[in-house]
Amino acid sequence: MAFARKRRIDLLPYAMIAPIAALLLAISVYPALYAFWLAMTNASLLRLARAQFIGAGNLVRMIDDPVFLEGLWRTLRWDLAVVGSELAIALPIALLLNVAFRGRGIVRAAMMVPYITPPAVVALLFCYIVDGNFGVLNDLLVRAGIFKEYFSWLSDPAGSFWVIVSAMVWYGQPLMALILLAVRQTIPAELYEAARVDGASPWRMFWHITLPHLMPTIWFLLLLRMIWMSNHIDMIFIMTQGGPGFSNYTEAVYSFKLTTQFEIGYASAVAVALALFLVTASALYVRHLARSVLSS
Repeated sequence: MAFARKRRIDLLPYAMIAPIAALLLAISVYPALYAFWLAMTNASLLRLARAQFIGAGNLVRMIDDPVFLEGLWRTLRWDLAVVGSELAIALPIALLLNVAFRGRGIVRAAMMVPYITPPAVVALLFCYIVDGNFGVLNDLLVRAGIFKEYFSWLSDPAGSFWVIVSAMVWYGQPLMALILLAVRQTIPAELYEAARVDGASPWRMFWHITLPHLMPTIWFLLLLRMIWMSNHIDMIFIMTQGGPGFSNYTEAVYSFKLTTQFEIGYASAVAVALALFLVTASALYVRHLARSVLSS
């Protein structure tokens, strides 16, 4: 009676990916699990070894915390303002840089200068530009007769918000423009030639050819940038430290500020809550995207 040979398992592929799998476990999975555990404790950096498990205690605290609750709106406002502005600027730039003109290569390279500049440098640059005592923006506005005197932008809740948004958009839009430009160059030229033969105007070609081909990438970019901006700290913290007051306290900034106050348990709870919001929103977004856009 013949017995079927046991199937041999090739262990080489598993051995090849084992180092990177171990690295991912070390830098991603373990910190995430540790953050979840900290979120259910009253841990403080001053007494981390004596942290006590409090279960949903931090959740109850968040429900009664006006800074956290208002931070949800501030985070959404920050995301929409930055990502929407980046897209509104990056799309025309990408279309412009797709047109042949002398020096286009130099312009394309120069376009990336803001993005390769360290965010801390960008933040300090904009702080000097809008400085209430010697900022060039105030000088130009006063000379133009728009303002009668210098205005302290970073001390005003609305003014500081839009200054930070402007700095973030100036820094981040080149990456979005570069990706859109790369996608634009993959659109077959035959489609535009056929449209010209049919007498289509540039606007109709953009609306019926360019935009439909760019939309899947645009939807994907919007998702990624919303996630990145929800977790962004450095630009806001360097320019205003979340102020004046709590006016620019996004959830990420709030969590960071709690950490600087040694409340690592509650800070972890805020960070975990933000992560759960983002995971839920991203899942719903991708589900809608798969049904309405990618299936069409």
